[in-house]
Amino acid sequence: MNRIVVALLVLLAGCASEPRPPISAALSDLEAALARAVQVSSITDKPVRTPGNWPCGLGEGEAFQLEFTAPARDPRASVVAVVELWRREGLTVQVDQSRHPDLPEVIVRGRLIEMSIYGFPDRGTVWIAGNTACLDGEVPAAWRDV
Repeated sequence: MNRIVVALLVLLAGCASEPRPPISAALSDLEAALARAVQVSSITDKPVRTPGNWPCGLGEGEAFQLEFTAPARDPRASVVAVVELWRREGLTVQVDQSRHPDLPEVIVRGRLIEMSIYGFPDRGTVWIAGNTACLDGEVPAAWRDV
């Protein structure tokens, strides 16, 4: 009897699970999350925005990356501010070397995206980047020629 109940629960859970979101949702999440990160960092000039493709396995959909490089008053403080933001937003912190004296870095993961920030104190710059998961769906117009 218990096996039947377990089998029914597994079947119902599988049927009730959400379909995978489209790539457009992941791109929207990525752009918004990186914009918030840029906003809380101590950059001193408009960041250079660089979009690109992210590799996926055969038949796994499409994925994209987005990165920003900018001068910062205090690259270490930028990394600390961004990791605090990402923690408040509930992202999973995979690497936290935000207090490293030479190369502070943080890597986080969300449901549809992964992001990182690296501070370069010797150059006075930060690099903030992220990528989407490999997903299907229509690619938004702004990303079609990437």
